[in-house]
Amino acid sequence: MECADLLKVDRNTVLKIAGTGELAGAKIGRAWVFLEDDVLSFLRKKVQEQSIARLQGAHEPEADDKLAKAVARQFDIPDQRRPGRRARTLPDLANISIGKAL
Repeated sequence: MECADLLKVDRNTVLKIAGTGELAGAKIGRAWVFLEDDVLSFLRKKVQEQSIARLQGAHEPEADDKLAKAVARQFDIPDQRRPGRRARTLPDLANISIGKAL
């Protein structure tokens, strides 16, 4: 489906957006048909809405929740090393000198 390729989303996502009426399209027989101008207009509208939201400092709270849960999961994982083993310390990169190239 060319519309999905243009929007860089899955075909089912396009069908869902079209089903809600947010994206103008027509169902001809079994196929959905979208005019290129309508798809570009939809895309311009979304770009403008999201750009304004970013400029105003708005963000998606569910993204913050997902991030917090992912970080919490990382800390909840038990240490996989055998008892008595400890992690290696990382080298101090500030004290490493870089030789001159010839």
